[in-house]
Amino acid sequence: MSEEHSEIEVLTLRHLPHIVGIMENVYQRTSTPIGGIWNRDLLKQELEIGQGVGLTVEGFGLAAFILFRLYDNHREITVLATHPDRQRKGDMHFLLTTMLEKKSPQERIWLEVHDRNQAALTLYTNMGFQQVGRRPKYYRDGGDALLLTLG
Repeated sequence: MSEEHSEIEVLTLRHLPHIVGIMENVYQRTSTPIGGIWNRDLLKQELEIGQGVGLTVEGFGLAAFILFRLYDNHREITVLATHPDRQRKGDMHFLLTTMLEKKSPQERIWLEVHDRNQAALTLYTNMGFQQVGRRPKYYRDGGDALLLTLG
């Protein structure tokens, strides 16, 4: 991540418009296959049921976010995204690293990723995530979902 001033914050419903804005930009501007179709209602529900953290960058606003659910000894990341204007700047790496540093030693982190999203796969693999499963033809475009875990 560059030398810009940034802050990690707990996400609440007041962040919903910004989260929706990131997802709309991702869906419109990415050429990389990505996961499910997250709309405003689903994102709102996820914020109400689960938890979230976001990275706010001075002069930009919310640059990246992670929504997740906590269970006994694991955390399932349900959706995470970086605004297209902030991709490849290290924002998600920084946010995930911070989350991983705060997890308990026995906690496992779970997430899924489109099998053709090479940038995300590289990030997760470099951070120590390992593939433990595959959901064939899981996404609308026929792509597989890879199940990854760390911990």
